[in-house]
Amino acid sequence: MNTIGGKKWARVAVCAAALVTPLAVSGCQSSTSASGTPVSAAGQTGTTSAASGGSSSASTSASASTSATSATSTALNGTGGTALTVSDGSSKILMNGQAVDFGTEVHDPSWSADGKRVLFIDGDGNLTAADADGSGKTVIAKNPGGGAKWSHPTWEVVASDATDQLPARAAYVFASTKGGTATLWEITADPQTGQPTGQPQKLPLSSLPGPDAKPIPQSGNVWPSASGKQGESVYEYDHGLTSDLYYRDDNLREQTSLAITNGSEPDYVVTGTSAGSGWVTEVVFVRKAGGHKHIFMESMQDSQNAVAIDLTPKATSDCTEPALSPDGSTVAFSTSSGIQTVAASGSGTPKQVTDTPGFPAYRAGS
Repeated sequence: MNTIGGKKWARVAVCAAALVTPLAVSGCQSSTSASGTPVSAAGQTGTTSAASGGSSSASTSASASTSATSATSTALNGTGGTALTVSDGSSKILMNGQAVDFGTEVHDPSWSADGKRVLFIDGDGNLTAADADGSGKTVIAKNPGGGAKWSHPTWEVVASDATDQLPARAAYVFASTKGGTATLWEITADPQTGQPTGQPQKLPLSSLPGPDAKPIPQSGNVWPSASGKQGESVYEYDHGLTSDLYYRDDNLREQTSLAITNGSEPDYVVTGTSAGSGWVTEVVFVRKAGGHKHIFMESMQDSQNAVAIDLTPKATSDCTEPALSPDGSTVAFSTSSGIQTVAASGSGTPKQVTDTPGFPAYRAGS
């Protein structure tokens, strides 16, 4: 939403203070979020800043700031062996039963497809990537300032296409909110190394030409999630009283279309290994129901006949910031009392994983 870029910063001080004792936190509302997974950036260890054209001081301090603190026995922490990570806007990310220190505030983390690198907004508002242990920190682009707040970065990848003789492509996509106006931006990157190859520029949003074509909103767009194998992504369009989810295809054409009405905070995953029926596209999102925010799941294979499944029908408080596991089987989400998970099929009841409130994200291969 248009206020997303600002809402996360207000709670950083409280959450950072709470994490002085790692994993023993309660009552600290979630302050960051994650979405998207693809594009391996394992080789991205340089100090290039796409926006500044030089080195960043943040890039040189990561190795010394890395630490992993074992979970205390006083707090519930079921992240071990789950591939689930939790961040709260402090410098630490909870993963595999530990709290890994990244040496700077971590907002809206998003993991690469192989789980080796994480993309996030750092304490200076810059777009930054780092290794999973907190080392190898690289500033991808420096925030230009002037009131701009960046949020929800995600990895976008377009695989090579031998049939059409198209090379592989990659980009970092994120939201920028300035003066109450939210827009989507991208930074092109080398698909092999993850190194930025361009400056931040507004993400093209257009529909296919034709008699039924409708204009695509160019502002009010936030929360991008790019997890497709051919440049597919979803994002939230906030038009005031409610929000809708739009789908963008950045493969052979830049096509954007309305996908789901009355939805926000999407996370998008494509499972399967082959084209056509072998790929299953799924999206989880937030929608109000019964006076509270619930977590919904919907397949995008057949958008005309798709039915949204309420995964939290008995929720008595707000459920927000959903994250879908890489295999599409499990959904994690945030509540005021911590992180819970539930089967993406809609069966079973939510399970409390950690009582550390924060922003859930899945890390493949962990």
